[in-house]
Amino acid sequence: MRKLFFTLLMAVTALLFFNFTTPGGEVKANDSNDKTIEIPENVQTILDNSCYGCHNSDSKNQKGRDKLSFDKLNSIKTYKVIGKLTDIADVLNEGEMPPKKFLDNYPERALSDEDKETLKNWATDAAANLAGK
Repeated sequence: MRKLFFTLLMAVTALLFFNFTTPGGEVKANDSNDKTIEIPENVQTILDNSCYGCHNSDSKNQKGRDKLSFDKLNSIKTYKVIGKLTDIADVLNEGEMPPKKFLDNYPERALSDEDKETLKNWATDAAANLAGK
């Protein structure tokens, strides 16, 4: 039994050292995000003002950092990025972001209707672009 287990363990370990390729000869990653999310300057300005304070890797807001970190957006799998972008549009449609508690402390960081529309359009277009539509 030990020999069988050891043999299987060695076989699985050996497989880790092989490069798997597609029929075209391209190395296939684990569905990593090979596309970069483009954030236009006008969108970046809105994100910096109203979103980035909670949604970045260095934020003290653990919940905001866990839900979405703009710093890590280009390093997660494509399907997860599409989900995050879709979530951005959804929370803006529902009026959940920025949260009321945040706006009570920083009313100047509220999103105007135009800002919300700009962010929703960017998130929707970026998600569709990543999905190949």
